[in-house]
Amino acid sequence: MVSWLINHFPTVQTVCCVSAGAVVYTRQGSNATLSWRLPQPAVREFTVRRYSSDILFHVTNYNKVDITSTYSTRAEFTGNIDSSGSGVFSFQLYNVVWNSDHGVYRCYRGSPGSRGDQMSNCGQVLDVIRCGERYTGSSGSFTSPNYPGNYGYNLYCTYIIDAEETLVTLVFEDFITVEVYDVVKVYDASNNLLVLLSGDRRGYIVQSAVYYRVVFTTNHGNRKGFKAVWTVPTTEHVRVGSYATLSWTLPEPGTREFSVCNSKTKTCLLHVTGYNDIRAASDKFTSRVRFIGKVSSSGTGLFRFLLSDVSWEDEGHYKCYRGSPGSGGPIIPDCGQKLVVQGCGERYTGSSGSFTSPNYPGNYNRGLYCTYIIDAGETLVTLVFEDFITNDGYDVVKVYDASNNLLAHLSGDRRGYTVQSAVYYRVVFTTILWNRKGFKAVWTGM
Repeated sequence: MVSWLINHFPTVQTVCCVSAGAVVYTRQGSNATLSWRLPQPAVREFTVRRYSSDILFHVTNYNKVDITSTYSTRAEFTGNIDSSGSGVFSFQLYNVVWNSDHGVYRCYRGSPGSRGDQMSNCGQVLDVIRCGERYTGSSGSFTSPNYPGNYGYNLYCTYIIDAEETLVTLVFEDFITVEVYDVVKVYDASNNLLVLLSGDRRGYIVQSAVYYRVVFTTNHGNRKGFKAVWTVPTTEHVRVGSYATLSWTLPEPGTREFSVCNSKTKTCLLHVTGYNDIRAASDKFTSRVRFIGKVSSSGTGLFRFLLSDVSWEDEGHYKCYRGSPGSGGPIIPDCGQKLVVQGCGERYTGSSGSFTSPNYPGNYNRGLYCTYIIDAGETLVTLVFEDFITNDGYDVVKVYDASNNLLAHLSGDRRGYTVQSAVYYRVVFTTILWNRKGFKAVWTGM
């Protein structure tokens, strides 16, 4: 198989020293069960704390578990620890409330007053949902509280959409909030922020995923909020410079050899042989495409792949053609998906050039998400923002290198800023406000 360059794809964000178990979600007022396997070698004495302060349990002699007085009526140990200190540590927390129970539970060596070292891989995260809901299935809808009436202030609502292995697309059919102050953030299963929405964002389409976590926070209130729906996509929508996930179920009977190509440009991304041996169709895509599906040995199952650093040239209908790339084989019915590229920005190559924010030197608009890719091949170049005026704190430019390291975070007046040299830059410009002229950037070889 192709040696994939995974630096172009999002990585899972984890909480240091807490077990890799899934986050526990529970609604305020209900019960929560937290559980993890104790790491080896066993520890004779430790405490279980929320964050680093609230103490729930004190463990001595490897397996003697005492509940602290604060939690004696609200917690119950339900685990199974043997005399050597190994086994499952689990407990149930009753009548959960957000301000005192939401957070990260960790294990610390020693007694409650010793403030010992934190133990690796011992603990779990509890996310208390004050308003919102958890949903499953391939389609559905949800709204902000009291919609279409006005929502309240000081809300913290979490909506979980878990479609398991089905790729779905989330659309905000209606969306009116107090701009800047009342915000919706959408995350995927790896905790990558997919979008931040505020103000009037009616009709916004979020890129497809199998899992969404939608967090709605308010400071003001007095707007009607939103209505969102999710369905199995026939079309994948993606922003310039981000990544696209295309997915479909392979039709039966399986086809031994076929290619996945853009019917508009005739560019082929993937070549399948022997039913399920899947490789990049050319060297051009070895670092940009990653297969993540589940195809059986007979050629049936889920065909899914990621395409990174999406540009306008990638837009089109991706279809399956029998045979090798370039053979001109017939199209396989019901095999493929359409990709629509949205946003602003561009992809550039070469050792020198320039780009500007939309409408520069006139004022840019609000609600932008622009991505500019500079790929200088093997040439080291330096990026300079010759002009730069944005709304400080609200309209932001972030510059990343090829390994997704953040090189610069710019906002306000940053005229003349020089970014450290690299062979590749990804420049992301996001706006919440408007009425500033933005920037002009140039890059040159060293």
